[in-house]
Amino acid sequence: MTAICVSLTEPTTAGLIDRMVDLAGVADMFEVRGDMVQDLDLLTLVRAQSHPLLFTCRPRSEGGRHDDRDAAGRRGLLKEAARRGFDYVDVEYKSGFLDVIAEKAGKGLVLSYHDLEGTPRDLDGLYAAMAEQGADIVKIAVTARSIADLGRLFDFAERRAAAGGPPLVPIAMGPLGIASRILGGRYGAPFVFASAAPGAEAAPGQVPAAEMAERFRARRITPSTRVYGILGTDVTWSLSPVIHNRGFAACDLDAVYVPLQAEGLSPFLEALPALRLAGFSVTRPFKVDIVPRLDVVDWTATLAGSVNTVTVQDGRLEGTSTDGLGILVPLRKKTRVADRNVVILGAGGAARAAALALVHEGARVTVLARKAEQAAAVAKDTGCAHGGLASLGEQTWDVLINATPVGSASMPGESPVAPGLLRPGTVVFDMVYEPLETPLLRDAERAGCETIDGLQMLLAQAAGQFEAWTGREAPDDAMKSAALVAIQEREGRR
Repeated sequence: MTAICVSLTEPTTAGLIDRMVDLAGVADMFEVRGDMVQDLDLLTLVRAQSHPLLFTCRPRSEGGRHDDRDAAGRRGLLKEAARRGFDYVDVEYKSGFLDVIAEKAGKGLVLSYHDLEGTPRDLDGLYAAMAEQGADIVKIAVTARSIADLGRLFDFAERRAAAGGPPLVPIAMGPLGIASRILGGRYGAPFVFASAAPGAEAAPGQVPAAEMAERFRARRITPSTRVYGILGTDVTWSLSPVIHNRGFAACDLDAVYVPLQAEGLSPFLEALPALRLAGFSVTRPFKVDIVPRLDVVDWTATLAGSVNTVTVQDGRLEGTSTDGLGILVPLRKKTRVADRNVVILGAGGAARAAALALVHEGARVTVLARKAEQAAAVAKDTGCAHGGLASLGEQTWDVLINATPVGSASMPGESPVAPGLLRPGTVVFDMVYEPLETPLLRDAERAGCETIDGLQMLLAQAAGQFEAWTGREAPDDAMKSAALVAIQEREGRR
């Protein structure tokens, strides 16, 4: 089992002890950052411990706060921690503290390397040199400048796990490397690092301990765990990991779903073999661009020209879209679809999938976009009408669907529709799910419209993905409950 090591960032010894008490039920061990504590009392910490303790004193050159010029002071603290009986002592490989290394070797020596600029070329050579110095555990933390760096790190970690030697804790710092924080158990890491709480991160990209334990079930991850994820350029906020991981847990599946933030499609595809995914979701802005890069695309996705779900089978990428289900399932609960006039705002991948599903169900669909040529392209591919957003007031609809990000957390307080254009008795469907009540939906309720929020779409399309990947019926209630709790927690932090 991989342990969850919580990095403590409190500035006082008393604060550290209080935090250890608070997190005793979540953490397996704690990292004490000597460089962050103003009144450090190592003996008091050892006497108060209820879980294994790892001590380090990180210099500024490796992401900490201790002055690099005070090497003697840092060496003294590391030596004292070793003598006081800390279970692990983390010494930087570049420190030159050979006396501390010799004292702790064989008794919990973590030898670490931190690259704050990028990913070293020769990770294997670096590991070999660190192992030769007597490390019981090797920790290599790089900075991911591309998701391709994450792929390189995982490829290296897999080779090391197969070759034997001291266990490795591989970390890619930053938003592009969040998956590395979660998947350490896949490569035999004895522990993974987590933050004590949101906003209390000791290093870029750390995930809160409660999420590591409950959402990602990081302790249970092994080389045989099936890994899924969400691909996009800004997915750290996504609710999809909440929903899918709750589904996996409810069905007791050995699977995990992680954020896969990527700066581009090509570097993601370069990293893909090393990521060893069983499948992945696709979100903005890759839903359309990924289609020609897949080995198999089913007819619905082919017609829509958009994919949101990829299954990996023997290295082959098989694409489909469940966005249509995300529209149809909640819409059918409000009204019949056949013969209805539907206006869709937007011309991205989700709009394409929605248009195709609705046309197939017999609705009369019009796609409107700020760039009329984009709407025309969607109309050509899906068999619907099109126009510019400026023509909205001239349109007739029974159902109005917002497939743009207007009104989301990235564009708060805005609505794609002037309140005066909303008509009583019609259905207004907003794909935005955070916030749940967007300005558009609030205006629609006041105008006497039926409303559907974006969470209903997200859950319906996620259920389709879950069933495509696992062959199991999605546990809808569990997935919905997890999403609602996560949304409430986020709102409470704002």
